[in-house]
Amino acid sequence: MNRAQKAAESIKKAKTIIIFHHVAPDGDGLGSSLALREMISQLDSVNKLDAVITGKIPDTYKFLPGIEYLKKSNDNSLHQSYDLAIALDCACKDRLGDAEELFNNARSTLNIDHHISDDGFADIDWIEPKASATGEILFKLIEPLGIKLTQNIAIGLYTAILTDTGGFKFENTKPETFKICAELLDAGADPVNIYNRCYESKPLAMVQLHARAIDNAIYLENNEIVYTKITRKLLEEINASDDHIDGITETLRQIDSVKIALVFKETTRGTTKVSFRSNGINVCEIASFFGGGGHKLASGCLLEKNIEGTVNDVITT
Repeated sequence: MNRAQKAAESIKKAKTIIIFHHVAPDGDGLGSSLALREMISQLDSVNKLDAVITGKIPDTYKFLPGIEYLKKSNDNSLHQSYDLAIALDCACKDRLGDAEELFNNARSTLNIDHHISDDGFADIDWIEPKASATGEILFKLIEPLGIKLTQNIAIGLYTAILTDTGGFKFENTKPETFKICAELLDAGADPVNIYNRCYESKPLAMVQLHARAIDNAIYLENNEIVYTKITRKLLEEINASDDHIDGITETLRQIDSVKIALVFKETTRGTTKVSFRSNGINVCEIASFFGGGGHKLASGCLLEKNIEGTVNDVITT
């Protein structure tokens, strides 16, 4: 029995299922969660199905079908314990945030992910570091689950793959990626509309934040390293939200001299999140040194320090 069959069997056996993705959700986490929810909803054996979000739904992904079904972890309609809890796109269990307790309370757990730093934390771990996105892995569940590839599933999975490959330009894009996407297009995913929603439609506050962050960037080592800081004060000045930060590291990485780009973000608790992007250097090793993880060219970590202390620690290490 391969991993897809094993995962499908665990889903078919469960009558109550809850789905999670990581905090600060992105296109892969949200697209995968909503697609999987749609898949499982076709099974008559499941009589309670929930999908949980930790934090705010990013403006960029509010177009996704099924977004209205997402619940907060403190929603009164949620059960205290489920037959099966499924974590998607989570490199480690603490990335579930305040939903971790719900995951732990389940009678059985399943972890589906593609992060190279994921060592496994569930009863069943299905980890494929070479996959372009968690959405690409989930596509393999359609046949063993015996369900139909609907348009809504196709939109969720295509969004997951599109965004985690950076619009099919990252090195995790493979022939298999395009083969899967071709089937998703056949099922009704509109590539032009999804691309425009993800990359060509941004709130004014997001554009203003990106402009300020790039203008304030600091360059080191002959412009090979660049970083910028996003404070709560800056977000308040522009009336921007945390999800508007998405994409700043990618923009900084596009500078022709840059090898590593970093964004330091001050959280509401006064701690600091760090996002790493690179043009070849393994930043997952750097993030792991500080207790984080992710992918070779895109990783992150959270430090229990203020933003200035974190910048000093990371930049001088």
